[in-house]
Amino acid sequence: MSNTRQEQGELIAKATGAIKRINEITYSVISQSGSGNYEVHSTQLGWVCSCPDHKFRGVQCKHIHAVIVSFALRKEVEIRRIEPILNIQNCIYCKSIKIVKDGLRYNKRGDIQKFNCKDCSKYFTINIGFEKMKHNPQGITTAMQLYFSGESLRNTARSLKLIGMDITHQTVYNWIDKYTGLMNKCF
Repeated sequence: MSNTRQEQGELIAKATGAIKRINEITYSVISQSGSGNYEVHSTQLGWVCSCPDHKFRGVQCKHIHAVIVSFALRKEVEIRRIEPILNIQNCIYCKSIKIVKDGLRYNKRGDIQKFNCKDCSKYFTINIGFEKMKHNPQGITTAMQLYFSGESLRNTARSLKLIGMDITHQTVYNWIDKYTGLMNKCF
């Protein structure tokens, strides 16, 4: 085995649909060989897996590592809040401190402050990650919170229809892919 159990667990965790939450303490993890699923349970003594590697060797298997990675990512998403940028110090092009507010850019999601740099004469706005998105940021973050709390892509899409967002499971997947990619770049 060239990869460690931890590295294999990270690969499983990154695969779409490989980990499904059954309840608060039980997860179903797809076998890497495709021969079935293993159940991973949280106990007072730690994680327990139904795979032979954990049962007979008593080691922390790749399935447990996958659940731990998924669990950690879910907790990180629950904690993170997107804060509006209230104070801008430098030009995003030339890094000059000679910037001034210069009107608003109007769009259907709300007004966005425009800035003008007095040194390079360029206009700019601050990108918080939801620009050019058809749906509102609250709906997108709700979808991500539902998904990372254990809901499937299809159940997440169905839940959002109840609050007036008519989207498909593929849209939810695209959001997850986009924003987890952005989070990975930042951290």
